[in-house]
Amino acid sequence: MGKQKAKQKKKAGSQKVSSKKRRVLIGKPKAVKTGKPSSTTRKALKTDRLDLSKFPAESVTQMERGICLACVWEVFTRHLKLAPKTALVEIKRYTPSLDELSAAALPRPYVAAQSSKEACPYCGAASKWIARLPIYRIESGKATDALRRELVKSLSKKNDAFVVLEQKATQQHAFFEWLELISKQLDLDDPAWIREVSRHYLSRVAPKVDWLTEFNQAHSIRRSRRLEEGWEIDSGRLFLSPMLFDELLLMQYLVSRSHLAGGLTFEGRYTLPELFHRLRNSGYLRGVGVQANNPGDALEQLLAHLSGGEAVLRFYYIIDRRALLESAKGLKMVKAKGAAR
Repeated sequence: MGKQKAKQKKKAGSQKVSSKKRRVLIGKPKAVKTGKPSSTTRKALKTDRLDLSKFPAESVTQMERGICLACVWEVFTRHLKLAPKTALVEIKRYTPSLDELSAAALPRPYVAAQSSKEACPYCGAASKWIARLPIYRIESGKATDALRRELVKSLSKKNDAFVVLEQKATQQHAFFEWLELISKQLDLDDPAWIREVSRHYLSRVAPKVDWLTEFNQAHSIRRSRRLEEGWEIDSGRLFLSPMLFDELLLMQYLVSRSHLAGGLTFEGRYTLPELFHRLRNSGYLRGVGVQANNPGDALEQLLAHLSGGEAVLRFYYIIDRRALLESAKGLKMVKAKGAAR
C-alpha cells in the first residue's frame, strides 16, 4: 500500500511540473519582428540630428521635407504598373533634386512639416507612411569649408544614407536670401528686433565671434570715436568702428523700411534721402567707394558692396535619408494600398 501511494504522489508531482512548464511556454509568446520600424527606432531617427554647432549660425539653414510613401506606392504600382519589388527599389533610391529643395511649396506627394500624429492630407494614410527628409544647407566660405569637409567625411556611407548636392549661386543671391530669412523671424513691433538684426549681421560679418555671448554682456551698442576698425566691449557697452556702425544703420534701414515710412535705426527713423546724406557726411560712402550723387543709385551700389555682388558662391545640401530608408523597410503592398484608400 505504501509503495502504491508513493507512485501516485510521484505521478501527481510530475503532472504539476509538466503543466507548469506548459504555462511557462505558452503564457508569454515571443515578439515577432515585422517590417514596421519600432517606436524606439523611429524616436532615434527623429532625434538623431546632425551636430552643426561648430558652424557659424548665419551660414547654415535647416529644413525638412515630408513625403508620403503611400501616395508614391500608389502611383508606382497602380498607375505606372511597376512590380512591387521595383517600386520599392525606386523609393529607396529617391533623392530630391535641387529644384525641389529650393521650391517654397511642393505638390503631392510632398507634405509640409507637421506633427508625427497627422495623416497624409492627400490620401489619408497613417503618419507612419510619411517619411521625413531632414536637409541641411551650408553656405560656402572660409569659415565653413573645412568644417563641411570634415562633417561629410564622418557621415555614414551605408546605403547612401546621406547625399550631398552642390548648387552654384552668387554672393548677392545668398545675401538677399539671408536677409529675407532673418526678416521673417523678426517682430518689428517689438523694440528688441533692432538688437537682433544687429547681432545677425555681425555674426555674418565676423562668424568666428560668439556674438550671442557678447550681446548678453552688452546693454547698448555705440559708435566708437577711437576705433578705426573692429569692435570692443567696455563697461557693458559694445563699441563699433565708425564704418561697422554705419553698416548696421544701413542693415536696420533695409529690414524696417517697408514696415512704416522710412527705416528705423539706432539713430531714429530715416528716409532714404536722409540716410544717404547721413552716410555721405560720415565718410562711409566714400570709404566703400560709392560715388553716386542720388540716393537710389547709391543704395544699389551699397547693396552690391554689402552682398559681394556676382562673385561665385556655392550651397551644399546634406540630405539625411535614414528615415526614408527605415520607413521603406515596412512598406508592403497590402498595407500601402489600404492606407492610401
